[in-house]
Amino acid sequence: MKRLCYIVAALALLLAGCSVEKPEDEKNITLEVAVFEGGFGIEWHKGIAREYEKTHPGIKINLWGDPRVDEKLKPRILRGSPPDAASAILPIWKLIVSGKLYPLDEALNSPAYGQPDKTWRQTFFPGILQNYEYRGKVYGLPLAFGAWVMWYDRRMFRERGWEIPKTWEEMLALCDKMKASGIAPIAFQGKYPSYAWGTLLSIYQRITTWDRFAAIQNLEPDAFKNPDFIRAAQMLQDLAVKYFQKGCMAMTHTESQLEYVNGRAAMVPCGLWLKNEMKEAIPKGFEMDCFAIPPPAGGKGDPNACNGGGGEYFFVFSEAKHPKEAADFLKFMMSRQSGKSYVKTLDTLSTIQGTFAPDTVSPELKGAVNIVLNASRTYADRLGILYLEWASRTMPTKLAQLIQKTITPGEFAQHMEDAAEQIRKDPDIYKPPPIKYN
Repeated sequence: MKRLCYIVAALALLLAGCSVEKPEDEKNITLEVAVFEGGFGIEWHKGIAREYEKTHPGIKINLWGDPRVDEKLKPRILRGSPPDAASAILPIWKLIVSGKLYPLDEALNSPAYGQPDKTWRQTFFPGILQNYEYRGKVYGLPLAFGAWVMWYDRRMFRERGWEIPKTWEEMLALCDKMKASGIAPIAFQGKYPSYAWGTLLSIYQRITTWDRFAAIQNLEPDAFKNPDFIRAAQMLQDLAVKYFQKGCMAMTHTESQLEYVNGRAAMVPCGLWLKNEMKEAIPKGFEMDCFAIPPPAGGKGDPNACNGGGGEYFFVFSEAKHPKEAADFLKFMMSRQSGKSYVKTLDTLSTIQGTFAPDTVSPELKGAVNIVLNASRTYADRLGILYLEWASRTMPTKLAQLIQKTITPGEFAQHMEDAAEQIRKDPDIYKPPPIKYN
């Protein structure tokens, strides 16, 4: 409870001066907001809810969280009694095309909190809203700006004379040095093999052209059988067999990440939630930092692109009791001032422009900020959010087999292609318009 009070007090200072525009028809209502309680927790969200209530006295917010929030929400959505807003893993595209989600464009086109000269839409990083856009309307809003990176300990690198690899070949040579020194080069969250998907896509982007990368995102026929994708799968398999920590396939995400923060593994690929997720376990003197997956020699991809985009998506339900008010609360939550407190409190990045810079974030995030701000572009995977059955079964199962070398890279690619063909032929699965990278 004390911790929540401290967060609320900090938010009050950070949000001071943030002008608000109260909807004229506010009454004594209660908004229900359900949040996935994962690596970021929900204390920050609760603090924002309390701040919103102060400036909107006619509204109370019942904000709750649970690690299994999606399982609790699904029957309620089917009954037509969803919360007003939620951040959860749900079949979002099924909900969009069936009219179960509330379009957010009216709120997006209204003045932003604290920036009356801009619409709320204009405050987001360009292109960040496209994942859940349908027929010209936006149905999902990302709170977090994510990036897939390789984490390391600056102190360990400094003391051992190791340098950040600029190419894939340099990274493999570095892994050899780590292995020779008795330290496992890479920790891996083996009980959740889908953690390797971000690394595989990063490798693939580095070696292929944008049209071929877009092809797998668009489920084009034979896209997964492209030689570049098979080569990327081979590179991932070689990395796993030679350099992943022994026994990693029996480790959960937190168990493997403990190996990293305790110095038994030198690096770990993960998203930007890592520090917040492991903050209670990080030892004194540990200097967390990260670098982007480096490109191989002769790669045809963009070596400066960032594997990142929106995360921690929020949605408003059309059958909710107060969808308009819920959208306004999200506008407050994703304002510039709230975004600054989000970055400061949770040591991660916000999707709102002007909320972070290298000199305004913790030392652990400076590397990530430099990657994001210096990137030629960002790109993100949408297969996992479009095709939940594939993302929860086929992809992790086959990734585990690839990592353990029980299937070849070519067989892995064929399994991916076979799964893509099943999706293509299923008329009940919505396929959005093709994504393009200019």
